[in-house]
Amino acid sequence: MSTRKYASDQRQMFGYQAEDRLPRGHICFLIDEIVDDLDLGTPARGNSIRGAPSYDPRMMVKILFYGYVRGIRSSRRLAADCRENIGFMKLCQGEVPDFRTIALFRRENESLLERAFSSLVRRLVEARVVSVSHIITDGSKVHANARNGRIIHRKFFDEVKRAIKEWMSSSADLDAAEQLREKLSSVGVSTSSDSVEGLQDLVDRCSKAVEEGERGKAQKVSITDPGCRFMRDGIGGRINLGYNVQAAIDADTGLVVGCDVTQDVQDSRSLVRMVETVERISNETVEAVDADSGFFRSDTVHSLEEKESVYDASRDVFCCSEGNEHVFKGFAHKRDKEFVRVYVSQRRCDGCPRRERCFGRSQLKRHRIRKHVDFVWLTRHRKRFLEPAYRQRLEGRRLIESLFGHWKHNLGFRKFLLRGLSGARIETFLVAAASLLRRLSNILKRDGLSWASLLGPPELTRTPAV
Repeated sequence: MSTRKYASDQRQMFGYQAEDRLPRGHICFLIDEIVDDLDLGTPARGNSIRGAPSYDPRMMVKILFYGYVRGIRSSRRLAADCRENIGFMKLCQGEVPDFRTIALFRRENESLLERAFSSLVRRLVEARVVSVSHIITDGSKVHANARNGRIIHRKFFDEVKRAIKEWMSSSADLDAAEQLREKLSSVGVSTSSDSVEGLQDLVDRCSKAVEEGERGKAQKVSITDPGCRFMRDGIGGRINLGYNVQAAIDADTGLVVGCDVTQDVQDSRSLVRMVETVERISNETVEAVDADSGFFRSDTVHSLEEKESVYDASRDVFCCSEGNEHVFKGFAHKRDKEFVRVYVSQRRCDGCPRRERCFGRSQLKRHRIRKHVDFVWLTRHRKRFLEPAYRQRLEGRRLIESLFGHWKHNLGFRKFLLRGLSGARIETFLVAAASLLRRLSNILKRDGLSWASLLGPPELTRTPAV
């Protein structure tokens, strides 16, 4: 592989010295030192012997890290700052990569950027700056780079596939193009492109969208970004296309130790996945994890307590306001292939003053209460948080909320620039690394330490998050 010569610690013999204009302890110096120390692996681009030599992957990673620390994600702005910004000039050492080069490097090096973030976390764990024995995890919805109107409903998948098949088998002339426009417009797909070439691009994107929708069993799929899903965000409860971004932090320091992106609307499937991700990144074992109730209940659990009944966890029975106890009788199979726990009243409910309220028009003699299969476990788990020690752990969840607030407000991470699940993962790794670097820079400045002193003795003591 042919790459350009890159020496990050070499000063210019003549001309402007960027190092002399930056204040001592500037974060670009920390990024320069850290990236040189990380294990990045092999980049995806630059293996061809044709054309000009590629840029050093360390320099490209430094540009992306420093850009995301400053809240700059656009490749055009990054390329402009490499010519104009003194911090970027220090990291580039006179090189000026084009915006296309930056965009392609970011898009095609998901594994390298993930390895860079993982290597950074692993080095901090080895230096005992952070620990993964007790972590806090949560999820947040981030908008995808796609419009809500550019979608295909699942009921139209077969019609779209037939229209595409007829188009591919035709001569792709103007008549066939007009027929395709009519068929796609009938199922809600906008066909504003006038040229046959533009229509062919639309056909390719529709094919990918239908394929992704059938594989992911989605009710609606976006033509622009087939990987995103409709999710309800926390701002006014609006439903938009987006991804579910998961993050895990050290409960003591508040530093990020893991991140991931899923297509799941709910967080209930992400708890085990995040624990495995943190353990894979750090090569350590997670002993305790804190998460909100969204991680512990599935879609079928709407309420854990009956308004008219009181649950006795010690005996696993419900007791209604009239004193009739409901005991556990067994499991019942629902239509959606899930099981529920069934509790049946011990005595018949004939003559009960609340019979009409409980039964309605039903002619049953005994009242039944149906609960999720994990109801007993969830109740026992919630009861633990009435203890003072667990109540104190609940207060620590504010750290993960402040992390997402920092990502969205300070770093501008409210909407993805890259499309697809792979692009969403790339940007999440970069944002997580940026927040970790900024927090680490503040700790080192406060304690008067450097990255080199951090890795060797004396060790930096773990500092509680503010």
